[in-house]
Amino acid sequence: MRARFFLPFILLFAFSTLGSMAQRDLTMEEAVLRKSDGKSLSPATLAQFRWIPGRDAYSYVDGEVLRVVEGEQTREYRLPDFEAAFAAAKLPSNPSAWAGYRWFSGTEIELWHNNQQLFLDPEAKTLRRGWSLPEDADNLQFASEGRAVSYNQEESIVALDAKGERYEVEGFAEAGIRHGRVVHRNEFGIERGIYWSPKGRHLAYYHLDERMVTEYPLVDISSTPASLNSIRYPMAGGVTHRVTIGIYSLDDRKHVWLETEMKSDQYFTNLAWSPDGKFLYVAELNRGQDTMHLNRYNVTTGKLDKTLFTETSDKYVEPMNPVRFLPGAPNLFVWESQRSGHNHLYLYNTDGKLIAPLTTGDWEVLDVLDFSVDGSTLYYASNESAVLQRQLYGVDLKSKKRSRLSPKEGYNQFVIDVVGGRYAGFWSSFKNPGGVYLGALKKGAPVRDILTAPNPLASYNMPDAELVSLTSADGKTPLYGRLFTPKGAANGTKKYPVVVYVYGGPHAQLVQDRWMGGAPYWELLMAERGYVVFVMDNRGSANRGFAFEQVIHRNLGESELADQRQGVKYLEGLPYVDKTRMGVHGWSFGGFMSMSMLLRFGDTFKVSVSGGPVIDWRFYEVMYGERYMDTPTENPEGYAKADLKGYVKNLEGKHLLMIHGYQDDVVVPQHTLSFLKACVDNKMTGVDCFFYPGHPHNVRGKDRVHLMQKVTEYLDEYLR
Repeated sequence: MRARFFLPFILLFAFSTLGSMAQRDLTMEEAVLRKSDGKSLSPATLAQFRWIPGRDAYSYVDGEVLRVVEGEQTREYRLPDFEAAFAAAKLPSNPSAWAGYRWFSGTEIELWHNNQQLFLDPEAKTLRRGWSLPEDADNLQFASEGRAVSYNQEESIVALDAKGERYEVEGFAEAGIRHGRVVHRNEFGIERGIYWSPKGRHLAYYHLDERMVTEYPLVDISSTPASLNSIRYPMAGGVTHRVTIGIYSLDDRKHVWLETEMKSDQYFTNLAWSPDGKFLYVAELNRGQDTMHLNRYNVTTGKLDKTLFTETSDKYVEPMNPVRFLPGAPNLFVWESQRSGHNHLYLYNTDGKLIAPLTTGDWEVLDVLDFSVDGSTLYYASNESAVLQRQLYGVDLKSKKRSRLSPKEGYNQFVIDVVGGRYAGFWSSFKNPGGVYLGALKKGAPVRDILTAPNPLASYNMPDAELVSLTSADGKTPLYGRLFTPKGAANGTKKYPVVVYVYGGPHAQLVQDRWMGGAPYWELLMAERGYVVFVMDNRGSANRGFAFEQVIHRNLGESELADQRQGVKYLEGLPYVDKTRMGVHGWSFGGFMSMSMLLRFGDTFKVSVSGGPVIDWRFYEVMYGERYMDTPTENPEGYAKADLKGYVKNLEGKHLLMIHGYQDDVVVPQHTLSFLKACVDNKMTGVDCFFYPGHPHNVRGKDRVHLMQKVTEYLDEYLR
């Protein structure tokens, strides 16, 4: 069955009417973990929703229970129900959760536990075993047909065919060599390093050689003495790793290496097999990231068969998705591109001829979901109806007519089943926690609500909330924000301190028409405690088109700051805002932005809490950094202007708390440490610093409660 699953397992920050049944304030633990007495404070949903193949039925997980709904009947299953079957299978341990389950057929569920594949029939209470892989196997990848699997053991690659025959694709690798792993630091949509051919007789994989990349030291203090954990981290303008692509044939147990003509320090992305398995398509991008060739290689010889087309830009080209072939039409594929100024879909033939654009307009295709079984329609999500929304559409590949299929206004995510001609929608809007509904994949089809979420915060004091629209610094572009204020602030005479939360960088949209605008509950807590809390997406952020994003090219921190100034002007015009008590908080790119706003906005901000901040873009990775800034040699002025060490003297009279994960392999600790050194050199004492031992770029789990308490206390110290 060709059901595709597109719903994240951790669902929306759903949204509901701010109720009048307020009783108490959120605690920090409740706000951060979204739980109270073990119960979720996120809007109710149907977790791990799955359509059941060939049946008018679906399933979802509720705690430890798997529920199957068929017509008016609901059945419940628990893994202990299979105790006798587990014992008969002589499993060393039994699964305790339904995490990652999928319907293998209309009656059997596939479940993986300790690298053992299990097939469970929940009605018959029977179990059969599938693949049994070594305990240290990871990076499991499966062929779409042919029942083949591959996995890594450290850096070796092993493949098993349908008969269980074992193939050693790659053996031992010396330090600095990686096989079948993600390359280019997860940029360009790369999420895996092994790609099976459709029939499962060949696999393509990345070979990564990073021995030439300078090692970066990270210190692990969990041992005594502390140990060194060195990573290969290519910094902007420096030597980067070398990537090649291998093809392994199970039939003759031989390798072929693609004979790519581009330089070794360039990027090979968006790998895709032709339907007949004879060719591999690769999007190849030069290091400057302004030229992309879509190339097709013969997998038998490894030679270039054809360059289908080339895309160029005076800023950058960023291919994020591979070619998608139409079912039943192996000579036609769909390509996703921002070439028109917005992310749209294009129909091509395998000669490289553009047949037609499939979508056009001043809006974004957000996610391509699937083709109809006959290949006549392509389903996708977009923000065509409203910038802050997400809706389901279908486009007819012949007439190019597109139709909106989802009826709920707001932010929707979908689980679609093209074989069954159906979809499930999971939705919310700014003041509605939403719920779940079912519909058919055709225009005008009615939908059936199967869950209406109550307000999960009905028993809490809630601030006033609204979505706001401003205009960018260029006077042309609408910007959107969310605003939380203490209850009744707009009708009183009291003035309140302000906290601006900021991200502001590419690939992120913080403000959406979803529950609480997509806000973490910490923002609600701060408004409950007497702050005005404001968040706005400036130019440079996601889902507004290429011109909206690329304005930052070679000048990170310029247009973004200009737009955030517009947000500040808006706040200063509110009668209940105390302009003398304004603070800003952000993380990662938002750490860079929050420090920039403190240091470059005159006396506007009194305090900043900046987490994992980029201080000097010369210290950031090649792929991301050079896309937006070019190299330090090509753009010395841009790098110098964005270097926050150059503004350290502006810290006089202000307060800055820098927070960093001590094992951060994304924004390495050198950023924060270099700024601290600049503070010492310039005799600036208004800086505080806190490191989280053992944590990478983000602080998660129970320690995040500590983090947000630390952030809050620092803001309280200087703004209350």
